Amino acid sequence: MIRAMPYLGGLVALATLASSIRRKGVVRGTFHTALDMTPYVGGAKNAAEIVRGRDFFPDKNIAP
Repeated sequence: MIRAMPYLGGLVALATLASSIRRKGVVRGTFHTALDMTPYVGGAKNAAEIVRGRDFFPDKNIAP
């Protein structure tokens, strides 16, 4: 099970691709998901985002 954990995280990231693209746009959403689904890189990116307090790829601005 331990050996499969990085790949399970990749599957979860892939499952959230559509919502990420909706929130961030096509390019930023794709890069966000690609980094998240790469084993170990996604964990490091998420940890860095927690320390920074914001996303590397911010959500797109939607004017009302």
